[in-house]
Amino acid sequence: MRIRPRFKLWFVGENGEHVFGLGTMRLLAEIERLGSISAAARELGMSYRYALERITIVEKRLGRPLVERTRGGRAGGGAKLTALGRELLEDYRGMEGSLNQLTKWSVDLSD
Repeated sequence: MRIRPRFKLWFVGENGEHVFGLGTMRLLAEIERLGSISAAARELGMSYRYALERITIVEKRLGRPLVERTRGGRAGGGAKLTALGRELLEDYRGMEGSLNQLTKWSVDLSD
């Protein structure tokens, strides 16, 4: 049998309260890729309302916006990440990549 480490990455505030994790990062990545909260939600199999609620909760906890929203209409709506949103997404991806490197380590416990 071989054993190896597994990790789950999430960010917490100063008070230890969960701020965001993989689900929010996937949502931000899809918003960045697709330019739309509704398209990102569809891609991830969640409702627009749930996606918007997740973003709103994280923004409230951080006290800063992660997504700039443009309402629909003649020009069409859309969404894009703020500088903070992009920075957090890049940081999360970097940390996740580092942790994934550690998961390549394993020990063979066979005799």
